[in-house]
Amino acid sequence: MYQNNSEHYEFCNSNLVIEEIPEDIENYKIVNQEAADENKIRVTLVNNQKLKQEFLNADDFSAFTQVLVISTISHNSQFDDPFFHYILMMTKVIRKALQKMLIPSFIKSKEEFIIKKNNLFQCFYQDINIGFITSTGQIKSTGFIYVHKTIRDYIIKKIIIDQKQERVRLLMNFFKIENIIKIPYMHQDYKNQFLKTNKFKNEFLILNEEQENHQTLYQVYRLVDDQIYYVKRIHLRANFITQFINIFNTKDIYINIAKILASLSHPNVIRLYDWWIEILNFQPYLFMQIEYCIYPRYISQAKNLLSYSYFYMNPMANKQKQKHIQDIIFQIIQGLEFLKLRKIHLIDLKPENIMITITVTGNLQVVLADFNPQINNQRYQSYLEYTFQAIGTLILHLILTFPGDANLRNSYIEHFKNCKLEESFALFDSQAQKVKNRNREFSFQHYKNLLQLAKSIFTKQIFNDFNELKSFFEKIN
Repeated sequence: MYQNNSEHYEFCNSNLVIEEIPEDIENYKIVNQEAADENKIRVTLVNNQKLKQEFLNADDFSAFTQVLVISTISHNSQFDDPFFHYILMMTKVIRKALQKMLIPSFIKSKEEFIIKKNNLFQCFYQDINIGFITSTGQIKSTGFIYVHKTIRDYIIKKIIIDQKQERVRLLMNFFKIENIIKIPYMHQDYKNQFLKTNKFKNEFLILNEEQENHQTLYQVYRLVDDQIYYVKRIHLRANFITQFINIFNTKDIYINIAKILASLSHPNVIRLYDWWIEILNFQPYLFMQIEYCIYPRYISQAKNLLSYSYFYMNPMANKQKQKHIQDIIFQIIQGLEFLKLRKIHLIDLKPENIMITITVTGNLQVVLADFNPQINNQRYQSYLEYTFQAIGTLILHLILTFPGDANLRNSYIEHFKNCKLEESFALFDSQAQKVKNRNREFSFQHYKNLLQLAKSIFTKQIFNDFNELKSFFEKIN
């Protein structure tokens, strides 16, 4: 994290290590599907409904219990009717997941599983829902399946299933219905209206969690709206007072961030849907329900601009990559301009804190996230200098992103700052040989105009405002 001080800005101190691409998925092709046959869809659904009704009326129905299956879907396929296609796929994938869980723990072989599968579980198209995650083009699936009570204890919570021929990967979470326990809310008076009791346990199922110092980031499924979000939990100071007047006037940095984010709505700024405080083990915690952003493609579910640029931009042809860089920087500047109009200074601008996702139309969307904003009218010029310096660093990261130790990337940037532009090309191109998945025709010479722009930024030849920088970008070809 950067220091929360408008007089001191840092960047390029990342410790993130990017994993290499597995060899079996380095060279991939987009799979195209023929247009769906509407009559076939209708017949399939009608027949499946009949099978479900027969199952519900069967004598052994009481021997089954329901399990909730929540899946996030990474894909490179482009289908004419993706929702119906994935509904059909989910029944196959659920069967594949249960097969892996039950063999050899409960079933001895694949052949035995095939014979007994109808007696072990039932899955129907009508119980599967395919949809987008929040306002993005990320596809997820939720559904209820029926499993025999004798096997429910063999069902694990999480499993990854690959459909390699179709370039689809599913991260599946299984929840036993009886384990989804509702804990009653405790009524709070108006003085403590920011304080909630059991809200997190009541409204969300945890799909994944990552811990860092005093913060925990959860990937969650919200039962009420059938959606997936991030929830960030932050431990506040122990003597925190939760009454309304104290929350409203607090100087706590994290609550102030929550209050700021809650007032913002822009496609290039992370969206905060809700925030509240809970007391856990007599300690106060801030909860922030945030939009779920990830780049949901088969090679890698890139979590941020750094991993996206390595996995997806490094292999691009030069012209395509240059247009990509321009689009990404444009969107970043649009987000910064929006914050500037609200007198918010973003002091944590680095590749790890910029999320990448896709829109429902399939376009790339860049989202500023995980930052420490300040509302401040003072020292704006120093903030502007920092921001342009950070943008210059981003340009270099996007031209070629190095894997492994961050020191390699940072030394490349430091060398670029201190040497003449023409003298840097030979050294940089030799270093580029270490990047496994770069385009074969890659050379820093192809990005001379972008590098000149970055050089002018680093040598303090800054622009007066973001609009000037955007205008300059438009002239690059």
